[in-house]
Amino acid sequence: MIWRSTLQACVAAAMLLATGAHAETVLRFGHPNVAGEISSKLYDEFVARIAERTDGEVTIQVFPGEQLGKETEMVQQLRDGVLDMTAASMAATSTLVPAMEIPSAPFLWQNWLEAEAVISGAAMQPAFDELEEKHNIIPLTKIWYWGWRNFTLSEKPVRTPADMAGLKIRVPESSVWVEMIRGIGAAPTPIPFSDVYTALQQGTVDGQENPIPTIYARKFYEVQSYIVMSRHMLQNNLILMNKDSMAKLDPRHQRIILEEVGAASAKMTLLQQRAEENMLKEIAETADITIVDDPDREAFAEATTEAVFAALAERWGADRIETVRENISATRGQ
Repeated sequence: MIWRSTLQACVAAAMLLATGAHAETVLRFGHPNVAGEISSKLYDEFVARIAERTDGEVTIQVFPGEQLGKETEMVQQLRDGVLDMTAASMAATSTLVPAMEIPSAPFLWQNWLEAEAVISGAAMQPAFDELEEKHNIIPLTKIWYWGWRNFTLSEKPVRTPADMAGLKIRVPESSVWVEMIRGIGAAPTPIPFSDVYTALQQGTVDGQENPIPTIYARKFYEVQSYIVMSRHMLQNNLILMNKDSMAKLDPRHQRIILEEVGAASAKMTLLQQRAEENMLKEIAETADITIVDDPDREAFAEATTEAVFAALAERWGADRIETVRENISATRGQ
């Protein structure tokens, strides 16, 4: 019996070699999004497509909803090789490369197309090079559209910076948000994202700001009275991978990952932009909340844009700021 089992094992091994089969590679992918969000669905979709196209030779374990830590913590885990992939905002990535935060500057963009072109182009490439060379992280896509950020408030409508004087506004733990809210004259109050709903509900802060799909998915409209369509920032996220994790893969598998993440990125833009409009309409129709669609955006821009660039020039690099702004002007002139 022993010899028969041994023979069967040898035959199975020979057949495996003959077919050219490879050992399974398992990658770990942590992200902050929760079930029901468009991004979360698309992550699961490209993970399934990668497994299918590689015949199961590359599988990706997904850890959603900050199971592995906050967004910035997962970026650090990626750098350290503890994690293979993550999804992160450019602001979160700026904890490693400060210039990654430049595209989050307030009132920088006129539309998504120019943002997409500049972020993907030569102006931001030095920051991506630094991310790779110093921190061993590469982008699977530089574009993951998240949307225009808007304020929500509990007590009163806001149309000018003066209306926000003294209000406590929740911000991410990021310098660009802190400086923007200071420029407006309000009090920036950093609070972890997972605690925002409770902070709004209990009145710890007077308001917060996020894209409409986030306001919708996290139900912030349940504990706020006003949405102010300030469109003060355009948020773009990234899908990032540890460089060593990528290098260990067969080139064919590398290509499949890049193709599938790229396809998901394009789909994200279409779905998220459509969702912004539909979700805002649903919120207006079903929630006890007022939509302020006529804030003085020019006044907000005058109070924030140059102040933020001046405050953060040393952190971001004045030359890098100027390169981005020149590229924006050139893109608008085409």
